[in-house]
Amino acid sequence: MVRWQWAAEHSDLHRPQPLYRERNGLRLPRLLDKPPSSPQNEQRYGLDANGEIVVAREYVGPGEYREELRVRRGETVIGFRWMETGEPAEVNIARCVAGRMQSYVTIWPQIAPAADMPHGSLVERYEWDGDRLDAIHTETVIAFADMPALPESAEIRASYDTAGRLVELREHSDRGTKTLYRAPDVGPPIAQLRRSVEDRLVELLPALLRDHVVEPIYCLALHYQAEWPLPPNVAIGVERDRRAWIQQIHDSEMLRLTVWNPAEFSSYAGESLGGRPLSEIDVDLARTLDAIPENCAEAARQGRVTLNRVARRLQKLDWRSICPVSDDFVVFAVDFELVDLEDNLRFSVPVALHRQLADQGLL
Repeated sequence: MVRWQWAAEHSDLHRPQPLYRERNGLRLPRLLDKPPSSPQNEQRYGLDANGEIVVAREYVGPGEYREELRVRRGETVIGFRWMETGEPAEVNIARCVAGRMQSYVTIWPQIAPAADMPHGSLVERYEWDGDRLDAIHTETVIAFADMPALPESAEIRASYDTAGRLVELREHSDRGTKTLYRAPDVGPPIAQLRRSVEDRLVELLPALLRDHVVEPIYCLALHYQAEWPLPPNVAIGVERDRRAWIQQIHDSEMLRLTVWNPAEFSSYAGESLGGRPLSEIDVDLARTLDAIPENCAEAARQGRVTLNRVARRLQKLDWRSICPVSDDFVVFAVDFELVDLEDNLRFSVPVALHRQLADQGLL
């Protein structure tokens, strides 16, 4: 190593996989002219005389960083990565032929006793047409603690225009097809597609509840993964359960987290009403969702915004004409970890109703 170079967060210059930035919705890397006074999330790279990265440090706080050491053996580069705690995190092997990457292998070791840390491997193989990457074939085997490994395979196909510009990346797997990347000026505007999803959910969800709800409910929750909010799972809170919790749970914080947590709902199966995800229930919704690149910049935040807009519009409906509901019926969006719960409730629940629930010790 002969010199250091600093870069902004998520620059990820040490990730050499083809089309890595497009697949993961990352902006162009930004180099820094000088080191930050107190590194928080920046990245630091040690370069050799040829300008190649031999050390990569991803800061996670002042003085704390994850580090990768890279060793070249001919046209194969091996990267050894450690967590900020000093525990081994992964091994990466990039194999090239004539300067073009042919495969990239990542191995995550099993680290006891960290049962919540995944271990396994990811293999990517690349299919080239001259200098243009046509396809990426992936094979993933991930396991948690003593649970059996879950093997998955997928193919990512790249499309180009007549000038050779990348216009789209689509992933095909057993779980279906999804768009990973689309050039900004190709296809309908993403904002328009999100509005179509919003409109379709506002139309679809009342019809689902009308068909499936038979006893009074106090809430409709749009349950989402923070990284991929669309489509949400649908959960309903049964009034009978809420009354039981109010009688049984005397800790106010525990009561609040129980009443608004879909994982606690007796009727919740983790998918949707009827046991099927929304993308299977409605073909038009699935088609529109597939057209939205999942890994585009701001995808997760905009997905949450979409669900909050859906919840607010649904809250304004006359639910008594749709299905049995409580007098204080609420529609809201909530992530799996309940991180955004309070902000989301404030967005969709009218001020007077929010105050009423707070007076009952439920907010």
